[in-house]
Amino acid sequence: MLVVTVLVIAVGPVATVAAEDLTVDEAVSRALSGDPRIQSALLEAAAARSSVEEAQWSRLPSLSVSAGYTRLSHVSSSISFGSAEVSLDSQDNAYSLQANLQYPVFAGYRLRESITLAELAAQGKAIGVDATRSAVAFETERAYWEALRAENIVAMMRENLSLTERNRDVTRRKLEQGTVLNADLLEAEMRCDQAEMDLQDAIMRRDRAMLMLRSLVDPEGSQDLSLVSEPGSDVTIDGSEQDLVKDALEARPELLAATLAVDVADANVGQARSALYPTVSVTGNYTYANPNSRVAFQSDPAFTGTWMLGAQISYDLGGLPAHRSAIDTREAEVRMRTADADRTERVVTQDVRTCLLVYNRTRADLDLVSGMVDQAREHERVVAQQVRLGAASDVDQLTASVDRLRSEYAVVNKAIDLQIAAADLRRAAAIQRYE
Repeated sequence: MLVVTVLVIAVGPVATVAAEDLTVDEAVSRALSGDPRIQSALLEAAAARSSVEEAQWSRLPSLSVSAGYTRLSHVSSSISFGSAEVSLDSQDNAYSLQANLQYPVFAGYRLRESITLAELAAQGKAIGVDATRSAVAFETERAYWEALRAENIVAMMRENLSLTERNRDVTRRKLEQGTVLNADLLEAEMRCDQAEMDLQDAIMRRDRAMLMLRSLVDPEGSQDLSLVSEPGSDVTIDGSEQDLVKDALEARPELLAATLAVDVADANVGQARSALYPTVSVTGNYTYANPNSRVAFQSDPAFTGTWMLGAQISYDLGGLPAHRSAIDTREAEVRMRTADADRTERVVTQDVRTCLLVYNRTRADLDLVSGMVDQAREHERVVAQQVRLGAASDVDQLTASVDRLRSEYAVVNKAIDLQIAAADLRRAAAIQRYE
């Protein structure tokens, strides 16, 4: 087990607030609970579920109620019957209450297909939530390890600067003693300046990596973060290549979405075919009015109730060619979506295999570079003895120390690469590590 401790030396005044310890699991959990992309996806999923309920309610009959009042101008007239004349006054006030009922008994399965499409849309939004969560989890995990890598580079650059400064000071003393040339001192100072530039560049990269991580886990926070997870922790992923591919084909959001698109296309075909069927509707009306226009010869108008119940059948003959073309178009879309699903399946399979190759290669590289650390440390010790005996120069000592430093960094770097490769493989195989 590789254990790595990253020492970060503060620059400037001492901070008054202690840094907050943050593990990679905590970082991902905080990102999943607060990322606005996930919140947006959840709201879209909730809206899609409401659309399903709305489509289901459309099965109920349509019942509307209305009330009205009309003021009419007064009109007087008379009718003569022989020698007799009868005066008539108009009805100046008209009142009405109506209830109208309309229910499509059969609409060519349009309602059923509309509900099916709404349910498929809701499933698609749920898959979108899973895809967003998976993307955020991987993005956060990678950002965490990249930030830790940047901190490790800063620590290495500080040690490298310390080594070059020691070499510069030793070279300056030797120049005063006359054992080296002024060119040697200039070269040592140039190495020191370059080491200082490398350190400042590493600090800038670390700050940028930490800014990226903070934007995912705590955008509003001001407290410094201390990354405490160790890149050398066990990241073994069980399962053969066939098992990982099988898991991916069953759970990858991209493939689920592609398969769902085929179902949506099938539902669109069914909806297009519904236009070939007739529409049968039941209608009803109840009117309670004063006067009631359905009642003739009302000598003394009063509120009177009447009702109506009927059935209606309609068929769009003129639209048959257009409906046939629409069905052909929807069937072509089904074939296209099926081809897209097959292509997505191949892409997912290739993605899993590629990530598995990278994971296995990175693990092998880590085992290889881990064995070089002891060699580099032993070489540094031998060179130090040779310097004391006068058989090697300070430059040789500096070179050996830098080689040891680079070998240690290479181990940490590969350990971080392995963590990222493992996270990428879990993403590709749809292995859920975070809930």
